[in-house]
Amino acid sequence: MEPYDFAVQQVVAAGELLLRARDNGFETMMKGGNPRDIVTSVDHEVNDFLISAIKSAFPTHRIYSEEGGGLEEGGDEEWVIDPIDGSANFSRGIPHFAVCLGLLKDGVPVVGAVYNPVTKELFSFKKGSGAFLNGKAITVSKVTDLKEASVFLHAGRNPTLWDWGGASYTKLLGAAKKTLNYGGSALDACFVAAGRIEANVYGRLSTMDIASAIGILLEAGGRVVGTDGTPVTLSKTPQTVFMTNTESMERVLRELL
Repeated sequence: MEPYDFAVQQVVAAGELLLRARDNGFETMMKGGNPRDIVTSVDHEVNDFLISAIKSAFPTHRIYSEEGGGLEEGGDEEWVIDPIDGSANFSRGIPHFAVCLGLLKDGVPVVGAVYNPVTKELFSFKKGSGAFLNGKAITVSKVTDLKEASVFLHAGRNPTLWDWGGASYTKLLGAAKKTLNYGGSALDACFVAAGRIEANVYGRLSTMDIASAIGILLEAGGRVVGTDGTPVTLSKTPQTVFMTNTESMERVLRELL
């Protein structure tokens, strides 16, 4: 099976598994004793399902998962899993979360899928062939004026960023049309890709976890850069990230914040 078809099929299957597991009841836990970093038993169940499927279909590929259990040995192709991006939302019954699965070739996203099993929205991409929502092509918004833009802001859990986050939120309240925070970075990135919002700003983001969503946004014509405007490199280490529909929107936001 082609990797793109595999990614699409597996996130949908994992999403249905997620809903069944949710309805049967689940356990919520803390990562590293941090009450603000949530993981659930369903994260682990979906994670095991996806890892097993990848090992069966692509035994020579490496696997990285936010929840662990992947394969570090293999060639230059690597699957990236986030079994539930937005676990805190999921744990509280807020329907803004997604299953994420993507394939990297030499560290670059080449196919990927992000699926919200509650809304049945499936975002996907194949490098060079476009980005899609439920099979229909999507592209970023053409809005270039920040006064007409909707911007998501996520300061992050690190206390050193709270002053910056508060000041940035205040600035955006005065400069942007809408300032929001839904708490699910993969879907938020897909919302920029689909033209629903113009930008996401993250004080800290582990870009590797949502490589599939970043691939979708880039394929839809968006930008993903750091504080200096340089395109981000996928990394497990949290970094400051600007996701925007256009270069001009990115530049305005970097200068403002």
